[in-house]
Amino acid sequence: MSLSTGGTAGSVAAHDAASRPKAPAIAHVPALDGIRGLAVLAVVAFHADAALPGGYLGVDLFFVLSGYLITSILLREVERTGRIDLRAFWVRRARRLLPALLVLMPAIAVYARVWARPEEVRALRADAVATLGYVANWRAIYSGKSYWEIFAAPSPLEHTWSLAIEEQFYVVWPLVVALVVVHLRRTRRTLLVVTAALAVASAALMLLLWQPDRTSRVYMGSDTRAAGILAGVVLATVLAPGEKLRSGVVRALDAAGLVAAVGLGVAWAKLDGQSRFLYHGGLWLTELAALVLIACAVSPASVIARALSLRPLVFMGTISYGVYLWHWPVDVVLTPERVHVPAIALAAIRVVVTLAVALVSYYAIERPIRARGVFFGRPLVVVPAAFAAALAVVLLGTRARALPPPVAVPPAPGAVRWPDFNSVKSDRLPPASELPPGTRRILVIGDSVAQYLGEAMRFHQAAASSFVAQRGVGACSIHEAEVRYVKGERIEGTSCAQNWVTDVAELRPDVTLIVLGGAYLGPRTCQPDWRQAYRQRLTFLLHAMGSSAGRVILTLVPYPGQRWRTANMVELVDCFNDELTQIAEIERLPTIDLKTHVCPTTDCTLLSNGAAIRPDGLHFDGPGAVESAQWTLGEVRRIALGPQPGD
Repeated sequence: MSLSTGGTAGSVAAHDAASRPKAPAIAHVPALDGIRGLAVLAVVAFHADAALPGGYLGVDLFFVLSGYLITSILLREVERTGRIDLRAFWVRRARRLLPALLVLMPAIAVYARVWARPEEVRALRADAVATLGYVANWRAIYSGKSYWEIFAAPSPLEHTWSLAIEEQFYVVWPLVVALVVVHLRRTRRTLLVVTAALAVASAALMLLLWQPDRTSRVYMGSDTRAAGILAGVVLATVLAPGEKLRSGVVRALDAAGLVAAVGLGVAWAKLDGQSRFLYHGGLWLTELAALVLIACAVSPASVIARALSLRPLVFMGTISYGVYLWHWPVDVVLTPERVHVPAIALAAIRVVVTLAVALVSYYAIERPIRARGVFFGRPLVVVPAAFAAALAVVLLGTRARALPPPVAVPPAPGAVRWPDFNSVKSDRLPPASELPPGTRRILVIGDSVAQYLGEAMRFHQAAASSFVAQRGVGACSIHEAEVRYVKGERIEGTSCAQNWVTDVAELRPDVTLIVLGGAYLGPRTCQPDWRQAYRQRLTFLLHAMGSSAGRVILTLVPYPGQRWRTANMVELVDCFNDELTQIAEIERLPTIDLKTHVCPTTDCTLLSNGAAIRPDGLHFDGPGAVESAQWTLGEVRRIALGPQPGD
């Protein structure tokens, strides 16, 4: 046996090898196409505003399947020829993946020029270059991006991280198989042992590197996600595509496959992408289920294989690459703000457009090039030229656009002068007589989130005909102060509410906005005794403030993120908001749904205008907080005074 890269016996022979590489024959199993179709449908459903909360796990089904098929092809080639033609393998992969990706780049350039906000363009350029280099996953990790922010400030290339991992596998894994099976002359069993060891190492890395505030490192890391692909490799060493199995084995596989299918269905419907369980066994369980499902599909006699061979699923699997590549850019462009139709109609339009583009991509570009190579010229010239053209188009399309200069509007003659922002401290409200007529005086109270949001609101108060003061207290709850001892150290707790009554008596605001962050909710939050105590305390404070507080408004709490999000934080915040809502109903108080504004899904909207709304996952700060501050001021205006002329 010899390790070969395809040979160099003359330029003509090399050209022929590059233009017509033949894949080693393995049995075509329609059910495996059905698995592809199932996987891409799950991902599309997840990206459709998280319609399938765990649909992102369809990517793991792709990973396991890729490991299985690629290794099956490589091992079949060794059996037939005694070697692995690396050059031909990589040419086949390039034909399969590059054409559709290169065609996507002009569309990304158009998006950058027509729809992207100026502050998005620079990041989009980096995303495109990383995508072309198949390192999009590491680009996302080292730029601090979170995959779970995908619905907040979406990049049309957000989903290409998984393509990068697969391409990295296509480059490295044939070398490993060639080294073990060809060069060292080892058997499938040796490859099985090596693969299993690598898979265990990958799983261990996920455990070691996981941090609750940096889930993207382990979710998108090539090293930590290799376990899924390697699981497919393990299966390839023991079971070939289309292999005929004994009837008893087939029945056992069907039973296991049914359990695996149900397990995958539950995970796809329920498993949150930032759950601790996902990174401490959940992913491996779903990959094991995918492995069993693929094993069932490989045997044509199994019931699972026949179910997965249904024509619609097989066809979806056939065009799955184009569907995956284009569905997210289509979703990013066709937003509710641009397409003014009901949600169901918008979802249907997105699906139709995605399928139309994927069909054109498959029949006009992917299949012809996969079968015959480039349409003209020599591949060694055409392929680099196409790459260069795609890169040039992206660079041109993502040139920075200058922002228009601000327009200074002189005050109208006789207009009341707005007080200098710096002349009034942030915890003070000027008398109504010193403010323009109709100005609402707003006091923001609560914890550290109230401090940050109150400051952000102050910077935009004039446009909202308001004046804002904040008297939040950091790291606290509304319960009375207490003294605790932690490891022998005395810790004197504070209460956010210890000065509420005196604050409103001193400032006499028109509106008192109570803002609580929810980061310090504990495991007892959902228990009846805790809720009763909290209700009694807040009710007492509301009554004690009385009419001095003006119109009191409660805000519902957004889900914290990053280091503030514990495994059960979503449940705790939901319980807390339910309690706040009930209190508001009993006391007849209005609420501002800050949770829905910031968190349209449990993953939360973390970016605005290209910047983080809550940079640390909890506090509204920096340029990203502008939109939330303005929205909150607008909600206060709507509640406090109702619709105004000109609204």
